[in-house]
Amino acid sequence: MDVSSTAIVVLNPQGQILYANPASEVVLGIKLQDILSRTYDAPQWKNTSIDGGPWREEDQPFNVVLKTKQPVTDIRHAIEDSFGTKKYLSINGSPVFNEDGEIRSLVFLITDITENVLKQKELEDSETKYRTITELSLSMVYDLDIATGVNLWAGAIQEITGYTPEEYRAIGYEAWMVLIHPDDKEEAVRLFDEAMKSHTKYSCVYRYRTKQGHYVYLEDNGIFLYDKNGEAYRMFGAMINRTEQIEANLALKESESRLLMSLDAVKMGIWTWDIDPRTIYWSPQTYEIYGLDPNGPEMTVEQYLKLNDLEDLQKISEEIQLLKEDPSKSGYIIQHRIFHTDGTTHWVESRGNLLRDKDGKPFRLMGTILDVTESKLAEEALRTSDERFRAFYQFSTEAFLIFDEKSLRARDSNFAFQNLFGYGPDDTKNLKIRSLLTPDSLQKIRETINSNSNESIEIVCKRKSGDLFPALVSIKRFKYNQTNSIAYSIFDLSPLKEVEELRQINSEIREKNKLIEKQKIELEMAFENLKRTQEQLVQSEKLAALGQLIAGIAHEINNPIGAVKASNQNMMDWQKRYGIASQLFREAILSVPKEEQVILKTILANLDQPIEFYTGKEERIKKKKNREILVQHGFTLEEADEYAEAWVELGIGELEENYIPLFRSHYLKVFLDYLALEIQFRRNTRSIQLAVDRVSKIMYALKNFSHFDATGKKIKASLQDTIETVLTIYQNQLKRGITLIKNYEEVPPIECYPDDLLHVWTNLIYNSLQAMSFTGKLLISIKDCGDEVLVSLQDSGSGIDPNIQSKIFEPFFTTKPPGEGSGLGLDIVSKIVKRHGGRIDLSSKPGETIFSIYLPKGN
Repeated sequence: MDVSSTAIVVLNPQGQILYANPASEVVLGIKLQDILSRTYDAPQWKNTSIDGGPWREEDQPFNVVLKTKQPVTDIRHAIEDSFGTKKYLSINGSPVFNEDGEIRSLVFLITDITENVLKQKELEDSETKYRTITELSLSMVYDLDIATGVNLWAGAIQEITGYTPEEYRAIGYEAWMVLIHPDDKEEAVRLFDEAMKSHTKYSCVYRYRTKQGHYVYLEDNGIFLYDKNGEAYRMFGAMINRTEQIEANLALKESESRLLMSLDAVKMGIWTWDIDPRTIYWSPQTYEIYGLDPNGPEMTVEQYLKLNDLEDLQKISEEIQLLKEDPSKSGYIIQHRIFHTDGTTHWVESRGNLLRDKDGKPFRLMGTILDVTESKLAEEALRTSDERFRAFYQFSTEAFLIFDEKSLRARDSNFAFQNLFGYGPDDTKNLKIRSLLTPDSLQKIRETINSNSNESIEIVCKRKSGDLFPALVSIKRFKYNQTNSIAYSIFDLSPLKEVEELRQINSEIREKNKLIEKQKIELEMAFENLKRTQEQLVQSEKLAALGQLIAGIAHEINNPIGAVKASNQNMMDWQKRYGIASQLFREAILSVPKEEQVILKTILANLDQPIEFYTGKEERIKKKKNREILVQHGFTLEEADEYAEAWVELGIGELEENYIPLFRSHYLKVFLDYLALEIQFRRNTRSIQLAVDRVSKIMYALKNFSHFDATGKKIKASLQDTIETVLTIYQNQLKRGITLIKNYEEVPPIECYPDDLLHVWTNLIYNSLQAMSFTGKLLISIKDCGDEVLVSLQDSGSGIDPNIQSKIFEPFFTTKPPGEGSGLGLDIVSKIVKRHGGRIDLSSKPGETIFSIYLPKGN
């Protein structure tokens, strides 16, 4: 009681204070002798309720305990200390009975909650300011009473839903669910229930019906408040219109099926700037957008200027100046760059509104800020992807023609087609398939389409001039600009037919040989073009795979970051307790014999070694052994149980014989508390180091995965390292339901193209995960086979149908739904392996599919 930081007082049933510990002087704000001279209801206390009103007798903890003979918890009221300062107190009390069951005395623990109460009042004062800012937000803000279903709405209600604020404020929880799109409702409600039960943040994107009857995409983020029983009673949240971002993402998927990109929803920050006092308010989300700690120092104008690009600051300044000079303008929207604390440059969209006083003088800017970095990156990725596709499509020597499956009208054609058939670019949109074929060939095309055959067929085509020529055609269905389309790959067989005829005509052999030589050169050039196109496709596929994994990688990085945050919070708690504990320890160690000092110094020196974490069984064994040692040295069974348990919980290890004098010390409790804090410090620093190492490993894998070698030269590289890079990237998918087994033999680095091999492992591993529906066993083996190295991947999926096993390496062949697979993955894998001079074997049956890749070691 003497060393406790909580005030402890003992009263008799008449209300006189019999005892008060030293901490009472600090908590109550008067001298100890003055405390002991008062009764619980002495007028000198100037007792009031928390809100300043009278403190009723039936609310006073002394009267409640005396009347009910039961303990009381967290009864709050206010007093004034000896300096006239108001203090807010929280009281916990309990009766002490004599042998006859009568109350002998009453014990009360008193905690100073002044700081918390003042913060609560400050929070209430800022409520008005918060509601004003939400009106400028691009989101709808809501406050849901879970028990009644009543919802209070604010923010951009009419902009998002089409309802006026008055109309929408009548919409509660049940009506909210009715307006969600039927296909999204189950998922939105499921996530709502899961977040409420697991005490986590609610986050969901769904389609929402507006007053006009159409749907918009909303990102809904909310947090729950819980009572002391852990039941959710209130929810705060915000809905942001994400329609533009999601539709842009859909357009990206439709225009380039091999490059799937997803944009994570961004968060919005709120800010105000009072012009004359030059004061800035930022919401916590604004701090996070800039990479700053919301609990850190408040933002100043000078600090803000340093966080922005100078050129962009000039643009912002000009926009603000225009607002000031033109009363008809009330706001601006501008995208600009900011400097993040991690050293990178981010793009944000800033919106601001200018407020004027009754005299028309500007006095405040209020607005929102949104991180649009990912949107900028997505735009650049779309542009790059489209350039690559167009380069392959337009400059290919093979004729391509795309038709609408429903209307059978041409939608697009490349230069090779126009040159072969004699049509111009403007003629394409007027073409119909029957104008390009003979009637017999048109019938063949229809039969091939109806049978869904992937085999090439020989037909007779018709040029614009009416000339006929033989051709080999491959047909493929796919999505083009959100419509079902058919692509025709047309290869002119006329040169081959001419070669056959020339063999029969000896007089034309020399001339035709020259033509063949010329065609050979053209084919070699086309082959080189295709090789370059293949390299571009490999990199595009890698970027597409990386895009699919962004959310998982972010989750993998957030886990160690969460560990760092948790350890940091523990360190803050540790800091609050360490000062008092260390002071008591220093005072105590000077008061004990030298033998005890040596024991403590030895224990502290050993703390630099990793702290042990025991299993339940190990913990029981060590407690039992330590208890036996203590009993042997004369401690009572109760003391031995207490000390043995405390020692094992420290994680130091088994109790040594030479530590026994420490347990006889008068200051044992002080020493054990201090040792516990020292061990807590080392455990937290170790957790932070492990988290940092994990993030470093992920970033190293990402760097290797996204690298592209343009030199085209083989280098020595470790196959195990390239596989481990891909496994690190797929860590989030693997840990959910996959049992990963690695069987690696010691194989020296081989001559290879490591960047291409990354794509091989990426395709094969992800195909295995999909085949197992991300639940099953994946075995990866590396084996030395003399001049070759065998890499095998075995999964427990449903297997590959024997009827299609011979087709899986064909270009554009895929078993995935439209829009999910390009049909080029395994084709590129096959080409990469052949480029290495290796081969691929496939063995598949239900429950066991094995891809075996044999690669030569090289020189």
